[in-house]
Amino acid sequence: MLQTIPKLSIKPGYRPQSDDKTPEADAIDFYRLRQLTNSQRWQMGAKLIRWAKTLSLRGMRKACPSNYPEKFAQSVLGSKWLPNLTPTNDSSMWTQDPSEIARLLHPIFETLGIPYYITGGVAASVYGDPRTTRDLDLVIELNRDNIAQLVEALETAGFYCPPGAVEDIQNGRGRVLSVTHMSLVLNADIVLNANTEFDRSKMVRRRLEALDEAGIEQFWIASPEDIVLAKLLWRKQSRSQKQWTDVLGVMKVQADNLERAYLTECAEKLGLIDDLNLAFIEAGI
Repeated sequence: MLQTIPKLSIKPGYRPQSDDKTPEADAIDFYRLRQLTNSQRWQMGAKLIRWAKTLSLRGMRKACPSNYPEKFAQSVLGSKWLPNLTPTNDSSMWTQDPSEIARLLHPIFETLGIPYYITGGVAASVYGDPRTTRDLDLVIELNRDNIAQLVEALETAGFYCPPGAVEDIQNGRGRVLSVTHMSLVLNADIVLNANTEFDRSKMVRRRLEALDEAGIEQFWIASPEDIVLAKLLWRKQSRSQKQWTDVLGVMKVQADNLERAYLTECAEKLGLIDDLNLAFIEAGI
């Protein structure tokens, strides 16, 4: 049965997600996205990722039959690729989406008592407009003195942890540990939480959300309001159009469910109020 779309009111200033889409078509797409659960939206994004990886793998196997594993790993991992991260196992394992690496990391964090949340493109797909994303971004609450215990658990689970990054974290020079699973060609950027009011708030406000199709497996994910604010901050630094599109996607889907008072208060403190007000206009809410 075809879904009946109600007559949608589009406010002045509404901005579609892409230049080749009309406001009316965009509004209909987001009406449909609002009817889905968080896990259903993520599954849409996960299928896009697996489809893109499958096509890439087929093309590289045909074009580079002698070294396609290396070429594929380079395309997936980008600047994070190293020769020892070229997979040698069954290629059917190489097209997983980032939720697979979340399934491996979640029990490690839970066992070690490390609070965490997922952010970045995965969180934006859960709360907003599903899209492809290269890796998984997580923030953890961890004392630098305990990083060795985490690294040991990660390596036992099949992850490669760059020694230089581990040393930088131990010595207080860095906050990011980029880990790659040796057989799944999956990467995760694990970031130590910063000691700011906003960063502490994000950890407190994280939510348990399901990512699997059955809606059973749950993972800690940053709140939609904090994803909006974080991406506005990243955009301010990078001027990335992708960050702005993610912001509008989350706001269009969450709409009246967003805690506007919290958004406004934090945006004023972070110097983002003009950007947030523009986002409200372009999201049509």
